[in-house]
Amino acid sequence: MIPAGLVRETPTGAVLAVRVTPRASRSSFQGVLEKEGQTMLRVALHAPPIDGRANEELLDFLARQLDLPGSSLEIIRGLQSREKLVRMTGMSVKELESLLLPLLRRFLTAQA
Repeated sequence: MIPAGLVRETPTGAVLAVRVTPRASRSSFQGVLEKEGQTMLRVALHAPPIDGRANEELLDFLARQLDLPGSSLEIIRGLQSREKLVRMTGMSVKELESLLLPLLRRFLTAQA
């Protein structure tokens, strides 16, 4: 089960809370983080946080992993922060959770 608060519903689509770690050896999911009452998906990114490259890589990585068109993803908060909110336009929370669950199952099992 996806942790509460990781995905939220908005009028224009589902929003995913993410915490990124730039300059990693490769881009990958790193688990789920709970910090100060906020639940976030941890994502390591190969790109450095220079000239928006890490933001671009985050959107590309999520689009590939979730098999979504890149045009449907948008960072709506945190463009210059490690903590970001990414909106998946036109997608419900249930749809996004069903895409995330297989990708995060190993992390969620370890936390249980």
